Order: sequence, then C-alpha cells, then structure tokens
Amino acid sequence: MSYAVAPPGKRKWNLTPPFRHDGGLAWVAELPPELWNDTDDNDHSHRSTLRVLENSTELGPAHAVHATIQAAGDGRYSFWMNVVYFSSSDGSDPNTNGRTYSVAPTPPLQDFRSVQQAIAPSNSVQWSAPDEPIRCAFVGLGNRGRALARIVGGFDGVKIAWLVDVSPERIAEVQADVNLPDARTSNDFMAALEDPAVDAVFITVPDHLHRLVAEEAFLAKKHVFLEKPIATTTADGKAIAAAWLASGRIFQLGYVLRWTPFYQAIRNVIRQNRLGPIRVISLSEQLSVVHGASFLRRWHAESSSLMVHKSCHDLDLVCWLLDSRPRLVGSLGGLSTFRRPAPAPFCSQCAVRPDCPYADKGLHENRTAAERADPSAYGLDRCVFRQDDSIVDNQVVSFELESGVRGTYYLAMQGPRRSERRITLIGDAGRLDGIFEDGRFTIVHTDPNNEPLVWSTKGRKLGGHGGGDVSSTISFLNACLGHSSPPIKTAEAALAGLVFAASAEQSRNSHEMVTVGDVDFRPD
Repeated sequence: MSYAVAPPGKRKWNLTPPFRHDGGLAWVAELPPELWNDTDDNDHSHRSTLRVLENSTELGPAHAVHATIQAAGDGRYSFWMNVVYFSSSDGSDPNTNGRTYSVAPTPPLQDFRSVQQAIAPSNSVQWSAPDEPIRCAFVGLGNRGRALARIVGGFDGVKIAWLVDVSPERIAEVQADVNLPDARTSNDFMAALEDPAVDAVFITVPDHLHRLVAEEAFLAKKHVFLEKPIATTTADGKAIAAAWLASGRIFQLGYVLRWTPFYQAIRNVIRQNRLGPIRVISLSEQLSVVHGASFLRRWHAESSSLMVHKSCHDLDLVCWLLDSRPRLVGSLGGLSTFRRPAPAPFCSQCAVRPDCPYADKGLHENRTAAERADPSAYGLDRCVFRQDDSIVDNQVVSFELESGVRGTYYLAMQGPRRSERRITLIGDAGRLDGIFEDGRFTIVHTDPNNEPLVWSTKGRKLGGHGGGDVSSTISFLNACLGHSSPPIKTAEAALAGLVFAASAEQSRNSHEMVTVGDVDFRPD
C-alpha cells in the first residue's frame, strides 16, 4: 500500500493502490502522517472531519462500523488511527474499477448559500425513457395503488400492462382515471405474474397479503415494488427477502420518506458531521383527528399493528439516517381516546355524527361509486370507538442503537390541525429541529460564533410525500432498467424497519425491554 501526499498549496491527498482487502466489501488504505491527528481513535470516536472522495464525489456515511463496511459497503468509510477503512460506491474492487480515491477535509462554511448547497441532496432522480417500454402490473388498486399508477402512467417508456384488484368497479375507475383502456384486467394476481411480458410488479395490497403476492412475484422473476411494511411478521419478511435474493431481481420498498429532499438533506448533515457525534434522536408523528380516526375503521384495525404499518416509516428512517440498528427497544401504548362504547355501529346510523370530529370522510381510501353512495353497506363507515385494544391511538418507543445513540419516537392520533412529523437530532456540536410538512429544519450550533442555519424546500414543487413518491418510483424503474444501482442491496436493509417496529410491539405487549441484537437478519 502507498499514498501520495498532497502537492503544496492543495488540501487533498490522493490514495494510490494497491489497497488491502479487509473482508467483504471493505478495503484499507494507509494515510500520510500529517493526517493521523485528524482521524478517530479509542478516545475520539467521532473526531475526524476528513472525507473520502471517489473521483470527485464524496462517499459516506463516515464513522461507519467496520463490520458494516464489510457487510454493506455502499461507500461507507471510517478514518481510524493511521488508515482509512472504506468501500466503493457500488461494491467493486477499488484496485481495478478505474476510479480514483482521495482524502480531503470538510470544507469550511463560507455563507448561508454555500451551506444550503453543501447540505442539499447532490443529485435529483431523473427519468429517461428507455428504447423499449418497461411493462408493469399493478396488484391492489386502493389509495396507494391508484396514486402510484397515476405517477407511473405519466412516464414515457413505461406501459401499465395489467390492473389487478378484487373489485371490477375499482379497476374500471383506475382505467379511466389513468387513461389505460388497453390494460389487461383480472381479480387474480397470478394472471399478471404468468404473463412473460411483464417486467415489474407494484404490490399495494393490505399488509397481511404481502407475502402471498411478493413471493409469487419473485418466483415469476419479476422486479417488485412493495408497499411498506415488507410484511406484518419477521417470519413473513424473511420469506420475502429469501425469495427476492433467490430471484436476482430488483426490490424496492415503499419507504418513500428516504427519497425526500427533506430527509436526504438531514442525512447529509449527519454524514458531514455538522452536528458532531450524534447522541440523541427524537421523532414523532401526530396524526390529525380525521386521519388518525380513519385507521380505526379501515382494515388496519384488524390485520396489523399500527406501529408496524404506519411507524415502520419513521423507525426505518432512524436506521437509515444514522446507519445503525436498534440494540434495545422499549414501548408503552394503548387505546385511550377511542376506548368507549360506540354510539352506533356505523356513522350513517349515528345521531351524534354532525358533532363528531371523527365522522367518516373516506380519507386515504379509493372507494368506488357504489361504496361512496352507501359506505355502510360495505362496512366502511363503522364507528371508531372500540372496547378492545387490538390497535392503539398513542404509543411511545424508547431505544438504544448499536452505535450508542439513544432515542425516542411517539405516534399519536390526537393532532388538532394537521398530520405532522417532527425530528430532533442532538450532537456535541449542535442541534437540528425539523418539521417534515413544512419542508424546513434549523440547526443551532454549540459554538456561539457559528450562526444558526435554516434549511428549507420553499419554492420547490415536490408532489406526494414531500417528493418521495415520484423519486422512489423513478429510482425503482431506473434500477430495473440497469440505469442505477439497486435501491435495496441487503436483507438487513429490507428488514430493519419491520424488525424495529415488531420489537416495539413485542415490548408494548410484554411490558419488558426487547434485545434486538439477537435478531438474525438472514432469511431462513
């Protein structure tokens, strides 16, 4: 191994091969002595502000655990003592992939605009139509299926070949809405999977049906976009992961928040060490009264825990933002606001409906004309007040990650005005506070000489889920075409949100802390 010291007047050190293989996807390069005081060591685990560049693009996240660099790669690195442990962006051998690798310090901040540009996501996801259309099938045409079909139907070079749902009326309405008169239709998803011309399948059926459809889709050698969560149990999640890995196809989960400029900018803040070592993370989701109540009458109240269905979004974000997994999880929660006798079985039969803030409005549902005309006939406007606790209306989670970061998350259905996600990160060098729906976060520094920062998406047209719906869909389709790397590369990444949420549910039901470190992420 060798290294080249930076030329005079330049703040950059070129790493020169051969690099030593350190197992898995990890490689090691020696550093010049003048950098040894700028690396991490046992007494300063997050001291380093050095960066690794592949060609001219910064890799990351930094300060990665060595075992994670070996297992996951994906550009992770760690400066330790007199060497740097790193991985290439795509898992290739840095000795032979033809790219240059260098080390540079984090550039000093000059002004507000330079900070905004440094934090902002580096590349927006772009779509370019292929020469030959990619053919897709949609299985499940509820609210999410219809929304994603509208997005995909607007892309040149993509053909929605199949629409599958148990309701012929819902199929017909989506056909008209998305202008798909030539799409084939069925109430049997196997009909679409048996079509050899279908390249990719969007699966947006209720959570408890994910394994049934996803396993068959991978067996049929289709690329799969699966709405979150991956499954309702870790056993089903592992089975889906096993089918995916055996298929060799592309897998994308509906964790669309990962793809939003808001959370990607926060991830860049962490990667660039702008808050120093992160010590505490706190997230919350407060649902508006109408939004929260809708879960009490939809299928979610019976088939899956709300922590698994809804909060896997946020718990997955914790793992993704901090590049770590939970070690200990504790949780308390239950049914409070909605635990009382129902005044009537259905809203249509209820005398107090005019004054009830929880009355049915069909929120987040793709009801057919017949269902809209008489929701009670289909059991869709059932009363939200219940005597059981099969679903919660508030839940609090506390956790400790393998990296040592501690955190909290809460879900509440008592929002007075709108549904709202908040996030706080506390590090040695500062604190970040953000509200997703506002597309805005602030950073206050521990050093009083550093001015506070306000980052915002103001003025940008983002679309559903803060831009995540479109970007995650394009990322999936690009990967299917071989134009970009797979959005999910390991079973651990696919299962992390589910395992986290399921551990919280286990703790809530047992009233005991759950040790997550014992979970084997490998498919059975």
